[in-house]
Amino acid sequence: MSDNGRLTERRQRVIPCMLASPSTEEACRRAKINKTTVYEWLRDETFRHELERQRDAAIERSLDSLKANISKATETLVKLLDSDKETIQARAAEDIIEFTQKALEYEELEKRIAALEASVAMRHGDRSGKH
Repeated sequence: MSDNGRLTERRQRVIPCMLASPSTEEACRRAKINKTTVYEWLRDETFRHELERQRDAAIERSLDSLKANISKATETLVKLLDSDKETIQARAAEDIIEFTQKALEYEELEKRIAALEASVAMRHGDRSGKH
């Protein structure tokens, strides 16, 4: 159990294993904790919350790393367009086109979402003004 809202050392020890393992069973083996015990812990809100918090933090760190290296990756792809091998040129060109299409789609979705949010906010504001 948690101790005054804090996790015990055993519970804290299994979380990094769960984040780094492909399955709960593998995480249990790595942490040397019985899987039945871990499945019981997963029913505890404090444990689940801490697992989710650490998972979100790990994802955020990974995304920050990807964002920090996007320019370098893009430069590499552009350089590959000048490769002596046509297959490498073609693959780089395909990747650049694919990534550009996705970026444009995301940009369009962001605009549409912003417009929908503005519309909802305006309607919500209209309703609250009528009361």
